[in-house]
Amino acid sequence: MPAPVHLDLSELIANPLRSGIQRVEREAIRHWPGPAPLLPCMVDTNGGLLALPESVLTVLGAEDDGTPAARAAERSALAQAMAAAKPLPDNQAERLLNLELFYRPERAEAYLRLASGSSVLLWYVYDFLPFLLPGLFPPGTTRHCMHFLRALRAASRVAFLSERTRQNYTSRVARIPSQLVPGPVLSPGADGLRLERQTFTPCRRDFVCIGTVEPRKNTQALLDAFQALWDRGSPARLVVAGRIAPEATGARDFFARHTDNPRLLVLDQPADETLRDVLRQARAVVMPSEAEGFGLPPYEALHAGIPAIASAELPSVGLLPAGVRLLRRMDPSSIAEAVEALLDDAEAARLWNEAAGVRLPTWASFGRELGEWAQAA
Repeated sequence: MPAPVHLDLSELIANPLRSGIQRVEREAIRHWPGPAPLLPCMVDTNGGLLALPESVLTVLGAEDDGTPAARAAERSALAQAMAAAKPLPDNQAERLLNLELFYRPERAEAYLRLASGSSVLLWYVYDFLPFLLPGLFPPGTTRHCMHFLRALRAASRVAFLSERTRQNYTSRVARIPSQLVPGPVLSPGADGLRLERQTFTPCRRDFVCIGTVEPRKNTQALLDAFQALWDRGSPARLVVAGRIAPEATGARDFFARHTDNPRLLVLDQPADETLRDVLRQARAVVMPSEAEGFGLPPYEALHAGIPAIASAELPSVGLLPAGVRLLRRMDPSSIAEAVEALLDDAEAARLWNEAAGVRLPTWASFGRELGEWAQAA
């Protein structure tokens, strides 16, 4: 039996969300290829490694029905697993895989300690936005992320979410000499929502925005665009589906003002089945963010044949050969213009026809590539 790969789940265990980085972790667990076993672990508050019961992987890989009871049951099971965790000697963590962003200094110290010993540290990196675009984040974020950056520089092997992240790592983070080659780009799966291929009908009127509602995601520009459209009598319907961050005060005020507006539907942390139902009525997916490590919503939409409106700056759109209306600026007027264009049935049908031919990677292929890369270390 090959030596196991230990997977650090410290952040996911403490905060078991299902989008963004957390989706990547859950899909990696579901599609781990073996033959080396994947063993869950975490870093405690003192910087020590703890081995978690293997049942944690089953809990985190389970489907989500979105009910409060199901999510409470998951949290309870994870709390029980944490209580049953046992110390993991450093020399038993021969290969330690990290798929998470973190802020804790003790976790960074643990990785630095392991790197100085016999452990091989394997990291999958999403982006460097807090360092490269600090103005998008709350004050102090970059300072707290420095623990992550210190530990990353000690990693033995590094893989990347996108080619842009890979280039930023080489030129601006690690500053690797040009003759050295960093690790591979492992593209995420586009089939996480498990939605069947969709086809266009004129009765589709919904424009769907999926993802966390927070200032840095540029959600306010989207809301202002739809306010302008509604003021002009547009029938376009907006569906906002995702976690609403506490700091999204402008969006919360907007939602409160439009509580009785039939052209607005807000779904806070919906289950995947709810998202599938929403997308079955979508004319297009809209992602207003201009700065992402990847940009999963238009990528997942195209996998199901649904076109998207997105920024030309998103790394994911480089993998989308057609079916996306790309905007140079995601400001309210540009977004509103794009929505109005797609309200025309002929234009919408044209973009849907483009989207029908798009084929993208799956999470099974991601899991296989990640597993092969980690086990080759």
